Amino acid sequence: MTISKNIKTIPITNKQDWLENRLLDVTSTEISCLFNCNPYLTEFELYHQKKDKVVVNLEDTERMAWGRKLEDSIALGCAESQGWKVEQMDVYMSDSQGMGSSFDYKITSEKELGIMEVKNVSEYIYKTKWIEENDNLEAPPHIEMQLQYQLHVADINWGCIAALVGGNTQKLIIRERNREMGKRFDAVVKEFWDRVKSGTPPPTNYERDSNYMIKNLFNHADSSLIMNADAEMDQLVKDYHAVNKEFASLSKTKDSIKAQILEKSQGASKIISEYGTINCGMTKASQGKYITEDMVGTFINQRKSFRQFKYNQPKGV
Repeated sequence: MTISKNIKTIPITNKQDWLENRLLDVTSTEISCLFNCNPYLTEFELYHQKKDKVVVNLEDTERMAWGRKLEDSIALGCAESQGWKVEQMDVYMSDSQGMGSSFDYKITSEKELGIMEVKNVSEYIYKTKWIEENDNLEAPPHIEMQLQYQLHVADINWGCIAALVGGNTQKLIIRERNREMGKRFDAVVKEFWDRVKSGTPPPTNYERDSNYMIKNLFNHADSSLIMNADAEMDQLVKDYHAVNKEFASLSKTKDSIKAQILEKSQGASKIISEYGTINCGMTKASQGKYITEDMVGTFINQRKSFRQFKYNQPKGV
């Protein structure tokens, strides 16, 4: 595989080394947060991860784990339909500007070398997040950006997104490298690393960043320090009090309505309304498990059957 002279190619031998190499770069799964279109990561969170050198252990969801098991089948199926050959790319590529990426597969065909990004997609996500109009198909912005960033980092001119939808439908998006987008990547990544080096965090979006801030940035306190609130803090505490009071009131109202629904359900296990469906059948009882061999007949984690209440909101309501 021909790599640009400015690119360092690092074999992936174990997960820990791969995670530590990623820490030094903005990667293809992270780049979209610098454009505010990453559903899982914000620029504020990425800034603190890179500044504090926090190695993030990327745990797979069940769908992601199955997706990895199916990757070879998805890649081979898409390649076969196009007359391509594919091969896994067990390398991490990094340049001197703090840009890096790993890849799923390289493609050899009648065209020049290409790369393939594999996705295992649920039917729901496909219908709600992907755009399909006539013969045009677009992946969500963070996935389209992931492929373009990979092409830019590896200095390759084309690639594709190979998706398996709902476990049985193949979708293929072929993309040429967008060099104007590559220039934007260069500028945005440089600006990001300048912020990290100078210790200047990006503007905080409290609605998106609050969970990360609470869990990671404010987990210490001085037991000898007591603060007398100033006017700004007074207002924040007042706002919190109002929301907390409203939340408590709404919680009681919610329980009241729930009780009325169950009362009027006449024992039905499912309620269908134009405003949504409610599954309210009985769960299965669980006998539990033996504690030890010498305590025959004794069980732990026993669970009685109980009435569940699961509300599913319809689209557009």
